[in-house]
Amino acid sequence: MDINITRIKDGLTGYQLKVIAILFMLIDHINMYLGGFLGWPAWVGFLGRFVAPLFAFLLVEGYLHTHSKRKYLERLLLGALIVGVGNIVYNLLTHDYLNPVTHQPDYFLFLGPHNIFLTLAMELVLIWSLDNILKHHRTILSIFTLIVSAGLMLFFEGGFYLLPLAIIFFLGQKYRQTNLMLIGIVLWCGFLFIRAWLSFNGGMTGETSFYNYLTFNNEFMMVMVVPFIWLYNGQRGGNGSRAEKNFFYYFYPIHLWIIYLIKAFV
Repeated sequence: MDINITRIKDGLTGYQLKVIAILFMLIDHINMYLGGFLGWPAWVGFLGRFVAPLFAFLLVEGYLHTHSKRKYLERLLLGALIVGVGNIVYNLLTHDYLNPVTHQPDYFLFLGPHNIFLTLAMELVLIWSLDNILKHHRTILSIFTLIVSAGLMLFFEGGFYLLPLAIIFFLGQKYRQTNLMLIGIVLWCGFLFIRAWLSFNGGMTGETSFYNYLTFNNEFMMVMVVPFIWLYNGQRGGNGSRAEKNFFYYFYPIHLWIIYLIKAFV
């Protein structure tokens, strides 16, 4: 029998999950840019791996309950544009768009390093297209859009790892198959762990310690999203105000820009 998580006493609302994700995202980005300077241990890198999957899960929830999918997509694209402009300015000032090996400009580094809004926007297009296909609406256009959005998502931040999860989240939530969704997450993360082990065992990493390699190739730790999804009580939470709804859209670029500035000076 599938778990009816809405019956679990209390649980966590969507708003509470988003706050938790934001806090761990902040820790993850501080560790990424300033962890060495602060003397943080390598395992801190594990802590934030559930954040992107949790945002992907919440995006599916938003898609299934929003009054306007078009406006939802527009907000994500606007956020992606703002972050993209900030990334371009940052890269122009720091020259971080140069490939460390060839020392030539790298298009993807130029637009990076972070833009989760772009990944989430492509996820929204992908599940919207998949939903239309399942409903037999505008099938040819939807199939084309599905293929294009999936292909683009692979080139965006975390897209390779989030693409299978986005489909798992959508199908699990649409058909209310929570147990199968959680099993799918575990299987995908198990595959990522085996992939990391095979890379290390094959001597392709240059690392002498499997632990050290895992702290770098740590996407398998996305499995930590499972308890958060299991605790989700199906409620939006919060007060529903526009400021609360838009908080993440403001916080994401601002906290990155502050961290970039601190890194530049230290």
